Amino acid sequence: MTICERPPQPSSSLRAITAAFCLTAFFCLVELVGGWWTGSLALISDAMHMAVDMISLGMALFAAAVSQRPPDAKRTFGYKRLEVLAALGNGVGLWVATGIILHEAYFRFGFPMPVAAPQMIAIACVGLACNVLSGYILYSSSRMNINLRGAFLHVATDALGSVIVIISGAVILKTRWYQADAVASACICVGIILTSFWLLRDSIHILLEGTPPHLDLEEIRGCLAQLPGVKEVHDLHLWSLTQGSETMSGHLVVEPGQDSASVLKAGTALLKEKFNLSHVTLQIET
Repeated sequence: MTICERPPQPSSSLRAITAAFCLTAFFCLVELVGGWWTGSLALISDAMHMAVDMISLGMALFAAAVSQRPPDAKRTFGYKRLEVLAALGNGVGLWVATGIILHEAYFRFGFPMPVAAPQMIAIACVGLACNVLSGYILYSSSRMNINLRGAFLHVATDALGSVIVIISGAVILKTRWYQADAVASACICVGIILTSFWLLRDSIHILLEGTPPHLDLEEIRGCLAQLPGVKEVHDLHLWSLTQGSETMSGHLVVEPGQDSASVLKAGTALLKEKFNLSHVTLQIET
């Protein structure tokens, strides 16, 4: 048996999440005060979403910090799976916030309340600028880190929410149709549901130790079976500790008299070069 360990890779996730957390905390307070001042449910709803973001980013910050700890005798794979748990928590938090917002929007649509549209638009514009800055900070690191992707999706839906608030404020300013505020809140909820669905799906897939979607298990099996001296490949398992950290194990049945060490070397080299799998456990059977 051979095990090739993936070398540790430096990450800027802590710095990115910390900056996004500070920006979100600041503007959450601004929107709460602004929503109360203007009477806008859309602003208050967006502030609630940002409050969930603060908790979620705090969870993500904690997970990113703890996941850097090395493996120990009790947790031999380390703490990287905490990133996936934090991402799952982010998705659940988004859905809870969505239910609260939809309930209040339904009430407001039937019983509209006056809204100070100019102030509402101004606050939403500042919020959009904060969200764009936070998204820029998180985006470059989010593509290969599911924890950061969860944080980025929060910021992205916040930005969409700010745009919707601006549009609804303009409608109210021009037509005095105050139900636009409730409609804007409902639209924000639709965006939250759409973005969080993919996050929940990917998080659950990793926690169930599903095959990484960018890798084809049967293709890997076929490539290993074509190695010189290999008769059969079975008990092949492929999973992720977190996004971008894939692990594989399998059994290779070799022909009698075949050099096992050579087969192991060829197999691990193939998996590394063709599939970028560097944490691999292969067992030889005769």
